[in-house]
Amino acid sequence: MLSELASGACCVSSISLLFARIRNIKCSVSTVNTDRIQMKKLLPLVLFVFAMGVSHAQVASDYYMPFCVGNQTVLVDPGDMSNWGHTATFTYLQSDMINSDLCFLQEGKLYSHSGCCEPEVFHLIWLFKDINGDVYLKAYSEEYPDPDSAVILPTPILYFSANYFTTGYSISQTVEPGHVVIDSVISTDEVYGGFTNCIQIRETDIVNDTITNIGDSYYAYGVGRVGEQRIFPPDELGTSTLVSAYVTSCDPIVDTISANEVDTCLSDYFDYYVNNIIVDTVNNLLTVTWNFQDSVITNQFVETYSFQFEGNNVISITLNCSGKKSSETFYKPVHINPSFHLGVSENADVCSVSMYPNPASDNVMINIFGEIAAGDIYSIYDATGVLVNSGTITQNFQQISISDLADGLYFFEITSGNRVETQKLIIQR
Repeated sequence: MLSELASGACCVSSISLLFARIRNIKCSVSTVNTDRIQMKKLLPLVLFVFAMGVSHAQVASDYYMPFCVGNQTVLVDPGDMSNWGHTATFTYLQSDMINSDLCFLQEGKLYSHSGCCEPEVFHLIWLFKDINGDVYLKAYSEEYPDPDSAVILPTPILYFSANYFTTGYSISQTVEPGHVVIDSVISTDEVYGGFTNCIQIRETDIVNDTITNIGDSYYAYGVGRVGEQRIFPPDELGTSTLVSAYVTSCDPIVDTISANEVDTCLSDYFDYYVNNIIVDTVNNLLTVTWNFQDSVITNQFVETYSFQFEGNNVISITLNCSGKKSSETFYKPVHINPSFHLGVSENADVCSVSMYPNPASDNVMINIFGEIAAGDIYSIYDATGVLVNSGTITQNFQQISISDLADGLYFFEITSGNRVETQKLIIQR
């Protein structure tokens, strides 16, 4: 399978932007401001993967991220003593008709955990699936998410094939002069990051008759890429694992909610996400807080949206800048289901949470603003969604021991009545 490569040290080098996938980027920095590490804003979102029936004959696109604007997967390499690690997001930004094919623009974006660099877009590619469900690469851009400025391939390239259902299948393709990519199916029933029956594909890059990279990718049914392992060269080994995914079922309502507009200027942001989600099913209103994290502060905008149906929706916000720069629209999918992590707050004062220190080592303090009720609990999940700690909330200001948890990324969840709030927690010693 042809993919995008992000390689290099701290900031991502644009090497073979068309064809190589992200592969566990190494970041080697001698001095890093530890305060900036705290600004790492991994999307603190609950994993919403909507079950899809398996009764029909499976096709290749069943194992790729579903083609809907706003769908996104987030993979994290937590790093180690020699590697700061990184977060990579893969998002469908828009759909475009290119030579009679309905294509979806996928953006790959990299965030270094060292704090050394701004986020880097390492690929912009237009993909489509044919009537057989095979996924093809139609066009690419090195800079702008605009099909008018994209390089349209005269012959689409097979990107994810139904042949990947066969263990032992291998395909060799020349992607540019002197650069050959060999994709081999190692297994079709691997277990990775809590997902079973994954397709394991090994990609070998050969440049001028020399092997430059070998990496394995794991794909799960209905979700797409759930993990990456770089196994060569030896000094660039690493593992990335899915930590969150929004996968809609392409309901008609998807992409139909108008964007709210905010007239504001932001500096270069590090990440954006939504939280504090409240669903009012009586008035069909959805209220969320958009957070845009730059290198100094978090800019927050509380927005309310009207929706027609419960289920899958995509919300968006357009930021204008009074003519100083062009406006930009940001998207987030939400699944409106009051019985699952979203609900009407029966008390407007319930549950707004701050947590510190973050990163933390042995203990973390939580400060809950609002009324504490019997039955309020906290839960800590690891990066794969496994519950690793939980307890009862007994006071607004409470210390929680995390000394028995390993270093890494976690999700800290507060459940108060029918309201749930989730935040990212990094344990670092």
